[in-house]
Order: sequence, then structure tokens, then C-alpha cells
Amino acid sequence: MTDDFEAIVVGAGMAGAPAAIRLARAGANVLLVERAPEAGMKNLSGGILWGRDLDAILPRWSEEMPLERHLVRKRFGFLTAGDAVSFDLEDHHWRRPPYRAHSVLRARTDRWLAHEAESAGATVVTSVPVERLNWEGTRVHGIVQGGEPMTAPVTLICDGANSRLSLHTPIRPEARLSASATELGIKEVYRMAPSVLEDRFQVGPGEAHAEEWVVGFLPPGVMAGGFVYTNRETVSIGLIVNIGSLFGRQSYAHDLLEQFKMHPAIAARLEGAELVEYGAKLISSGWASRPRAFHGDGWMIAGDAAGFVFSNGLVIQGMNYAVRSGLLAAETALEAKSAGDGSARTLSRYTDRLESSGILPDFREFEGMDRVKWNPRFYTAYPRFAAELLRGMMADPSGRKRPARRLLREAQKAAGLGTRSLLSDGLDLLRHL
Repeated sequence: MTDDFEAIVVGAGMAGAPAAIRLARAGANVLLVERAPEAGMKNLSGGILWGRDLDAILPRWSEEMPLERHLVRKRFGFLTAGDAVSFDLEDHHWRRPPYRAHSVLRARTDRWLAHEAESAGATVVTSVPVERLNWEGTRVHGIVQGGEPMTAPVTLICDGANSRLSLHTPIRPEARLSASATELGIKEVYRMAPSVLEDRFQVGPGEAHAEEWVVGFLPPGVMAGGFVYTNRETVSIGLIVNIGSLFGRQSYAHDLLEQFKMHPAIAARLEGAELVEYGAKLISSGWASRPRAFHGDGWMIAGDAAGFVFSNGLVIQGMNYAVRSGLLAAETALEAKSAGDGSARTLSRYTDRLESSGILPDFREFEGMDRVKWNPRFYTAYPRFAAELLRGMMADPSGRKRPARRLLREAQKAAGLGTRSLLSDGLDLLRHL
């Protein structure tokens, strides 16, 4: 029996759409399925697209894609209830084309990518909530929607962090995502005149500022990082919350975001701005959220669905890994098409490519960062420790100046941070950063 398609891609995001473009341009009969009425409508991103992975299929993407601004400054810091301690990086390379990173709004970029896939010859179908993979024993033979199978020798699973197609299957036998492997992203978007935005964030036309914060003043036990990104005429702001830290506490996402926005260092950025969007989404927690395998008979899994979201506390990257893994899956699907074989043996080249491209080595190398990143002391003691230490060093006290070792001890005492914990956490950070 002839299959309906030569490849099916589920999810028109940063992994699925580029994969469909690559497949279609190589002459494959490919179906790109998206559950939202329009690609990008269900994506929530206030983030930065790093790298040039799209060059492989769209050489002019950085000129044609509806990007927001190119990044020129990255800030990282700690927030206490009233203080902010941070440092900036302004890499001179970021200011020269080809630009290394761009702020994006996924509703725009994903819609554009899906259109490019359609222009390349892919069949793009939206408003299709795929029910399940079409399992034939241990083989995936397409998808099932509305009780009817649509078949293909190879299916690419690119349906995001909450990958419903892979849960409760041999790919991920568990019935639901675990709290340890999932985070909650909460975001608001505020409209701001470009001239006001550029003056407030000290950037030029077309330039972006991004910042990420360890938030040290939320209700006891709640661990979250905050972010602020500038777009063309909006500012994206939000939190990434450790879901496990919410269990058993009367803390709600919207309340946490309000507390973050009211901090003096954040509130000043939003003065006079107009709220235009609010949303929340699940975020896969890197290596901890990976499936049992990345390929099998008739299937491959890519992007957020595969757990390819990298965070070491200073850097959060996911879209670049999504694009790269989607393209690697497409290359492998084309080899399978040429060989007329979608077996696990043929598709194992995808996992080989994930290794040689650096994706799997990146995540394996930083496997322990989740434990470091969600160390409760980083959200209680360390923000206050940093603020007290810098205040002592930089302030102009009326009395005698104090040596650094004394300031260090005083900051530890104020933060309730013992020397053993300080040394232990420092070694742990060095070991995994």
C-alpha cells in the first residue's frame, strides 16, 4: 500500500517548520501538521534566537524573517526585595553583521517559517490536533487524526515541551511530564514607543537589550528566574518558575509575576507601557526531560519535544537547538527516503548527527546544571549576599573602611550563608558550569 506522504512533521515551530522546508526543497512529499489555527499562535517566547542555523536552508532569513532587534547587550543579576546586583556583557562582535542573536516574537517568526515551508512545496495543515502516533507494533507509521491514520515511512515529532505524542508511549513511558523535568514560563508583552524603549534601555535603532535575573524575594521556597527582552516596539517580561517549588504552597503564577514587575529595577522599565499580551507555557528542562531515545522505527524527535533547551543559569537557549535538530532530522529522513528504509537502523544516523553537531555533547557536559540551577540557596541567601557584599565595597560609609575579608564575613552573616555552604556551592558551580 502506498503511503499518504513520504514524511510527516508534527508541529510548525522552530524544529518542525525548518525540517519541512528542507524536506520539501529536496523533493519529498511532506505534510506539516500544526494544532493551532495559525503557526506560532500557541508559542510563547520572549526570547533570543541565537546562531545562524537557518543559513543552511534560508540564506536571507535574517533580512526577510520578521525579527525584532539584534542583540547588543546581555545582563545577568540578582534581585532582593529592594536591591539589584548585575553585570553586563556588550560584545563588540554582536554589533556587526552577520548578527549573532535576535529578539523574536514567535507568533511572527513561526507564521513566516510555515509560509516558507508551504512555498517550498510542503503540505501545511493547521487546526489539526493530532490524536496519537500510528503505532504498528514497535513501528510508527504516521499519525492518527479524527480516528483516521495518515501514513508515512518517517514521522518527525516536533510538538513542543509538553509532547503529547511521545508521552505514555515507548518513547516516554511515563503518562505525564515530571516536575523535575519541566518549568513554567510566564510572560507579558508591553507596547512601548521605539524612541522611549531605546532611551530607557540605552540601545540604538534596531538594537536589543536582554536581561535575566535570579529572583530572591518571592514567597519562601518558590524558585524563579526573571527575564526582560526588548522587541521592535514592545518589551517582553516574565518568569521561569521551578514547578516543583510551587507544590504545596499557596503561590500563583500571576501573583509571582506581579511581584517581579513591582521590583524597583523592573517597574521603572515598564512605566507608561501598555500591556498587550499575557500567557504561560511549559518549558522542558534540558537533559532531565529527554526521551528514552531520539529515534526509533519510523520516528525521530526534535526541538523542545526532545528536551533540547539549554540553561546553565547564565544562558537560556532553545530555538537554535530546535532549528538545528529539526534540520538534522530532515537530513536523516531524506537518507531514509533514498534508501527506501525508515527503520531504526537507518534513522540511527539522526542520533549520530546529534552527537557530531554538538547538541548531545552540550547537554551531556552540563547534565548536572539543573541541580545547581535549582539550589534553593541561590534564591534566598545568594541575592542578599551579593547585595550586602557589593554595598559594603561600593558604598561610602561614615566610619572607617573595612577590609574585604570582614565585608565578606558580614555579608555571609546577613544572608545566613555559612562558609561550608559557600565553598560547597562554589565547587558545585565550577564543576558543572
